[in-house]
Amino acid sequence: MLTSLKKNKYLFFQMLKRDVQQRYRGSQLGFLWAFFYPILMLLVYTFVFSIVMKAKWGVEGTNNIGFGLILFAGLLCHGLLAEVLVGSVGLITGNSQYVKKVVFPLEILSLVSLSNALFHMFLGMLILISIFLLTGNTLHWTVLLVPVVLAPLLVFLLGASWFISVLGVYVRDLSQVIGVLMTVLLFLGPIVYPFDAIPEQMQDYVLWLNPLSIIVEQLRAVLLFGQMPNWTHLGLYSIGAVAMLVLGAWFFNRTRDGFADVI
Repeated sequence: MLTSLKKNKYLFFQMLKRDVQQRYRGSQLGFLWAFFYPILMLLVYTFVFSIVMKAKWGVEGTNNIGFGLILFAGLLCHGLLAEVLVGSVGLITGNSQYVKKVVFPLEILSLVSLSNALFHMFLGMLILISIFLLTGNTLHWTVLLVPVVLAPLLVFLLGASWFISVLGVYVRDLSQVIGVLMTVLLFLGPIVYPFDAIPEQMQDYVLWLNPLSIIVEQLRAVLLFGQMPNWTHLGLYSIGAVAMLVLGAWFFNRTRDGFADVI
C-alpha cells in the first residue's frame, strides 16, 4: 500500500489540488472561506463560553488563555477526525468511475481525503496561533512538537479511512452510525471540558477508548501551555495507530476486488 502511494505521488498531488479547489468552486469568496470559517467559529466559541457562560478551564497555567482558544484547539482535532471518517463512508462509492479502472490505485483516495482535511486544519491552527499571540500570550518552543503529536493521529486516520471506506461499500447505512459516533466522541472526551472534569473512575476508559483524548491533551500541552507531551501515552497511542494502519491496509487489499461487483 505504502509503495503504491509513493509510486503515485504525482497523481496524489493532482487529486489533492482538485479537491481543495472543488470545495470553494462557485462561491463568491472562494478560498477566503478557508480563513473566514475558522475565525467565525472561534469568535462564536469565545463569545458563548467566555462571555455568556463565563466558563473557565480551571487548569493551572491557563489563566491567560481564553476558554475559546483551548476549546478551538480540541475542535480542530475533532474536525479533522470527523471530516476524514465521515467522508470515508462514501469514498469508494462516490468515485465509482475509478473503481472500474483496473490500473487506478484506489488506496490513494483515503490519503487525498486525509491530506485535504489536514490542510484545512493547518489553516485553522495558523489562525489559532495568530489570535493566541494577539491576546498577549507567548508562543513556547514546544510548538515545534505539534507535528510529532499529530503524526500518530494521521497514521490512525489513514488506516481507519481504508477500513471504513470498505465497510461503506457493503453497509450503506454506515454514514448514520459514523455521524452519531462523531457526536459521541465530541462529548465523551476532553474537547469541550478539561480531562480532570471526568470522574476519576471513568478517566482510563475515556483516555483509551476515545481516539481523540490523548492527541487533544498533548496538542494543547505543546501548543498553548508550553508543556512537554506525555511520551508514554503518545508512544502507546502510536503503537495502536500503526496497528490500525496495518489492519486497514490488509482489509482494503482483501476486499478491493469485489468493489466493482457491488457498485
